[in-house]
Order: sequence, then C-alpha cells, then structure tokens
Amino acid sequence: MNIIKSFNNTIDYIETVIDDEIDEKKIAYLSGFSYPMFSRLFSILTETTLSEYIRGRRLTEAAISLRDTDKRIIDIAMMYGYESSDSFGTAFKNFHGFTPSEVRNGKPFKLVSRVQLALSVRGGRSMNITIQKKAAFTVAGINEQSINSSLCPSVWDKLYSKYSHDELAKLGGGQSLGVCHDVENPNTINYMAGYIVADKAKAKKMDLDILEVEEAEYAVVELRGSIPECIHQGWKYAMEVFFPEHGYVHSGSPDFEYYYEGDMHSKDYKMELWIPIVKA
Repeated sequence: MNIIKSFNNTIDYIETVIDDEIDEKKIAYLSGFSYPMFSRLFSILTETTLSEYIRGRRLTEAAISLRDTDKRIIDIAMMYGYESSDSFGTAFKNFHGFTPSEVRNGKPFKLVSRVQLALSVRGGRSMNITIQKKAAFTVAGINEQSINSSLCPSVWDKLYSKYSHDELAKLGGGQSLGVCHDVENPNTINYMAGYIVADKAKAKKMDLDILEVEEAEYAVVELRGSIPECIHQGWKYAMEVFFPEHGYVHSGSPDFEYYYEGDMHSKDYKMELWIPIVKA
C-alpha cells in the first residue's frame, strides 16, 4: 500500500474516533508506522503536529455541536475529551476567540477541515535521490531528549559553546550530522548535534554523548537552499513523491541531516538528508 493511501486510511480512522479515545495500535496497523513515527511524518507532510490537528478537529466539531444540537455544554465538553466545563471553556475560547455560550448564540467560530493527503510534486520538479548502504558508524556530540523540533538549532549552539568545529573535526573526518533517533513521544523528538568520529575514547573524555549507528540502507536526498527551508522541502518530496513511487517507507532507524561546509543561509548551500528505508 503506498504511503499516501495508508496515511489517508489512518486519517479516516482518526475521524471516526474524533470524539473518543485514539487506539495507537490501530494507528500503527493502518499507517505501517508506530504512533510517534506517524505523528512525526504527519507533521512533515502537513506542517502541523498531529496533536494540534486532532485538537483543532475536536474543537471544530464541538462548535458545530453547539450550533446544531441542544446538548448541554458540559456534555459536549465530555464528548470531546474535556473533564470539566471550565477546561473546555478555556480551550474553546483560546481556539475560537469566543466562549461556548457565545458561539451557541451566534458568534463566529474557526473551522479546521479534515486533512486529505495527495501527491503534490510531480514531473519537472525533482530532487536527486540515491539509495546507499552505509556501514555502521559512531556519532559524538550533544544529545537532547524529548524536545520540540523547533529547538534543534539550540542543540548546535550548545555543542559549539563547548567545542569549536576544528576540535570536533579532529575526532574523525570533520563530517557533521544532525540526528533524529528513537522517536517515542508523538509530540517531541530526540535530536543529536554531532560529528562522525573515529576516536571514540577521546570523544568520551571530552564528555560528549555517543550514539552507535548500525549499518543501514538510506535514501540520500541531495538538497540545495537555505536551512531549514530546504530540509522541509526535502522531507516533503521524499514522503510525497519518492516513497509512493518507489515503494519504500521510513524504517524507524535514526535519520540524518548531513551538513557540508558553507553558508547555511545561502540559496546555493548544499546538504543531504539520509533517510533510512525499507520496502513497504
């Protein structure tokens, strides 16, 4: 099953339980990914988190229920996962700009429409992608657990506040990598800013975190453009075009941002994504 179809089947399921508990095992069965990994890929494709999407859909449906039914506000609150009318009222007003009572009496409310994924990049606009098997290697650097993806640049700042590029480069061949690994939380990632190292003992003496990466096969996506825009475009192209057309999926192993030297804000900057793959 191609990845777009499986994602839409998963979203179909989410819609059927928008007023109930979501079964993470069902998400995994339908999408082919663990719930945290599905959440991460969903955010790449839609540029919103799965939790934000579900929250928006629930508050949208709650507003429609207020307009179209005579159900009590507390009953609607409970239906969409809120334990009290106060918590529901606060979330509702923050989202819609008006209280449940005001919306019931005619004030406007926001609509979050159901997501439908589709292939959107085709033909002339293509990216250079190669399939490469890479031997096991070791990364040393700063590893931050359970952070929002927007905080990844701060991990690099933390690394370079302790050591210079030249000091880190001497541990190996000077290859720097951003690593997303061991995704377990649907709302956060584990991210490491580091370098491929040969001298692991010296890296440990420098009090750097160590990540051992097993041999794996990757879709290596060549990117050109400023960061982070080119990274977002690379992920979207891989998910929307490469995976469906060639029958691959993300394997769940660590994936990498491979950085070359140069001006990362330049439209001509070159880097790579290494996405671990298996056949669907």
